Amino acid sequence: MKSASTLAILASLLAVSSLHAKWSRIPIMQEKPVNVAVKGPHSAATIDSSSGIGQVDNLLNEADATAPATLSPGNSFFIVSFGKPVMVSNSSLVNDGVEGKVALSASADKSGWAVLEEKVFSAADRSINFKFAGIQAKFLKYEFVLSKGGSIRALNVTGGQTDRGYALKQDASGQKGQPMNFAGGLGGGRLVYAAPKPVNGIDSAAAFNKFEFPESDEQYRTLIYDMGQVRIMNEFSSVHSPSPVRFEVFAFDKLPEKEDWRGRLAFDPADFNNAKPVVAYEDKVGTGNIKVKPSQPVKTRYLALRWEPDFNPPAFLIESTGAVGNVTVLGPQVRTMTINGQQVQVTVDPGPAVGAGTTEGTAVVTVNVLNSSGEVVSSVTYSGAGVTGVDLSGGSIQILTGNNPNSAPNDAAPPPVATVTIDSSGSVTTQPTAVGFVLGVQPTGTTGTVTTQTAPPATGDTTSSNQNAQEIVAAVLGIDSASAEQIIAAVSSSGGDTQTAQNAVVSGVVNAGGDPAAANQTFNTGATTSTETANNILNGALNQTVTGGGLQNQTNTTTGSP
Repeated sequence: MKSASTLAILASLLAVSSLHAKWSRIPIMQEKPVNVAVKGPHSAATIDSSSGIGQVDNLLNEADATAPATLSPGNSFFIVSFGKPVMVSNSSLVNDGVEGKVALSASADKSGWAVLEEKVFSAADRSINFKFAGIQAKFLKYEFVLSKGGSIRALNVTGGQTDRGYALKQDASGQKGQPMNFAGGLGGGRLVYAAPKPVNGIDSAAAFNKFEFPESDEQYRTLIYDMGQVRIMNEFSSVHSPSPVRFEVFAFDKLPEKEDWRGRLAFDPADFNNAKPVVAYEDKVGTGNIKVKPSQPVKTRYLALRWEPDFNPPAFLIESTGAVGNVTVLGPQVRTMTINGQQVQVTVDPGPAVGAGTTEGTAVVTVNVLNSSGEVVSSVTYSGAGVTGVDLSGGSIQILTGNNPNSAPNDAAPPPVATVTIDSSGSVTTQPTAVGFVLGVQPTGTTGTVTTQTAPPATGDTTSSNQNAQEIVAAVLGIDSASAEQIIAAVSSSGGDTQTAQNAVVSGVVNAGGDPAAANQTFNTGATTSTETANNILNGALNQTVTGGGLQNQTNTTTGSP
């Protein structure tokens, strides 16, 4: 039998080793629930009415969960309107000193209310959570009867909606567009590490971006996010337990992961010793709310947030994390127009959100030719990592590909990779552009009368001057941008002959010192699967706008030859 002192030493060693053990990567969540009680591209939520609550609109601020709404003792309420019926099943509020009770009710028309849940809480209760059977509601009403006033913040309502089908684009400066929290909501970020392990379950914590850390001997509470691609962020925030804490943010161009003995990716927390935070803030008072701006925008794919409480609390609750940057958002699009007397419907589904593990866009563009009864008589579909949207500004339909989000010129127009034309009989013809030919882009599905051309057009292709086209082709073929421009120009002037165009690509790659085998492979398998570089360069595929504009069910009429 081992002596008591030996057992004590072993226990001590085990405790020390556990503190420095590598963390196992969290499985990727393909879709995340999104908060529908915000003013955002996916939500039409507004404050319908309120009484006794100051700054009530702060509760719908998607980009700033730290913004408070104030309540006084007595009766007060606010009603959220979603603009249309939505499925809801969870709601939560962060409490700062408020004490009393609250009732949550739902309604379809405000003429009758169904009470979903009632809560009694004290000023010490940081989080007020509602969980109920899913219900379709157009309005939610929160009614308070308070013995003590204070503030509330970080309103969250979730149910059936996820982040699927929304694409985000940043310009090269990260200044254009509207604020978006990349760590939650539609931001596309995915949690990949959390330490110590949250007691509310890693799946729930990752889905709702809420973390209940247990009492622990670990010095830090740490979250690491993979944004799926490089993002530009200019503000970081946290809503957490009201105790003194030091808050740090780290950026990693490449996360220093290694495989563990099971072949799974793992992160060694000792790597923080060699990293410097891009921003740090110490809350000595313990307000429970931190919002801080770095000295300059942070451009990174991997982001780590760390909290260091000044003592070991029985638990440390994180209600919201923020990593905010400006974006332009694209959701699903439907356009109907007339081309050569034919009714044509074009739909763009951006596909899954771009999060960790889904860096490549999987957008789907479908062009349907309809008869007088609205039935589809011919159809062509483009999809995959190289497809992002359409340009409907002319008499034909141009399929677009993505730009590289990791370097300039992000503001250059996305290049067309294929053209879809419809004649007066309703017959459809598809043809790759010079860029599309190099990238190996072809339709992924057709029905009805569709002719698929495999060579670029004989004349009229001017995509060689497009900077994004040069950059994408250069990355796929492993050459410089100037050589890529020459290859695109050579393909454009190939006279519409497949073999001539292919020879121009291979010859150009050889002259630029590239790999001709890789160039040939693009014609057989498509550039998006030929090399890892191609996958990386096209990881902005979900980041494009429909340049022809257009809201759902908008109708345009285009005449003349396509």
